[in-house]
Amino acid sequence: MGSATLASIAFIIISFTWIVYIVQEMFITGSSALNMAVSENEAERKQIQVISGLHFDGIEVWLLAALTLTLGLFPIVFAETFTYLYVIFFLLLYAIIGRGVSIEVIYKLDSKKWVKAMVITWTVSSALLIFILGVYLSNIFYGFPLDSSGEMASNYFSLFNITGIFGGLFFLSSALVAGAGWIKINTTGNVGDKAVKVVKKYGIIYIMFFSLMITVMGFNNTDASIYIGELFSKSIVFFVLPIITLVFALITLYSGFKEKGKSLFIFGLLTMAFFLITGFVGIYPYMVPSNILLSNGITIYDAVVSNKAVNVVLIVVIIFYPMIFLYQGWKYKNFTKKVNLNDE
Repeated sequence: MGSATLASIAFIIISFTWIVYIVQEMFITGSSALNMAVSENEAERKQIQVISGLHFDGIEVWLLAALTLTLGLFPIVFAETFTYLYVIFFLLLYAIIGRGVSIEVIYKLDSKKWVKAMVITWTVSSALLIFILGVYLSNIFYGFPLDSSGEMASNYFSLFNITGIFGGLFFLSSALVAGAGWIKINTTGNVGDKAVKVVKKYGIIYIMFFSLMITVMGFNNTDASIYIGELFSKSIVFFVLPIITLVFALITLYSGFKEKGKSLFIFGLLTMAFFLITGFVGIYPYMVPSNILLSNGITIYDAVVSNKAVNVVLIVVIIFYPMIFLYQGWKYKNFTKKVNLNDE
């Protein structure tokens, strides 16, 4: 295969890895972030702890894979983005550590203050984690302030533009919506009903749709728009992707309004999946788009490593990705079940 083909395959693999990670992270992080709002006692909180804690560690393998593949296949891109986003990445790291540690040690000490502190840490770190991911990925789709010299024209605070902020809100509200559905599907008692009512009562289902619209429109407010990417420019057929995304978002909104937990879960995840597909299709062939001028961006052809290195990485992916899928499939099959109020 030629270098251009290998570069495209590498881009597809990294995009796929991000999508698999984010879609799974949505309901785990969302259910965790909802725990304080819907748990009235320790039995209810332990239900959410079980359905969240059983899966988050396996899901983070996909995050590590996405970052490692970027480093291995497009080292220039990794260096450019990490230099610009090191504060954001460290916030993400702290959120991941906070979520992982707190969910594991909530009940390790027989102290109400300890439990309360860990519950707050669990909730805040979960919400922060998914918000940061939303800001990060929305800016990837929107573009970074990359000038003609290959340098970032502003500091990382520029990430918190309209698109970035509403992208973060879209990810957070989507996670809460999917998390409510996950709680409804996997718990007993009325904690699932309360979770679904929370996302309806406080308008989270509407925030999800509204923030999605603002984010999508934000993509189109400069000449470096997502819709000026190579694929969108060549064929109008690709515009079906944002349309499908909005349709799924409307169904999610309707499901939340009708308090249908299973539909809320399924269509909330489908909305996020097609949003991400739209974004990655839109930026192709750019790994780091520029919102100053499209031609300033770093393409996959500019950044990809040698053909031999790509082939080695592809072999590793072919071997290990099926193993990860089999493990996670086994885990979901055997551990995804309704948790009783008396379960510890």
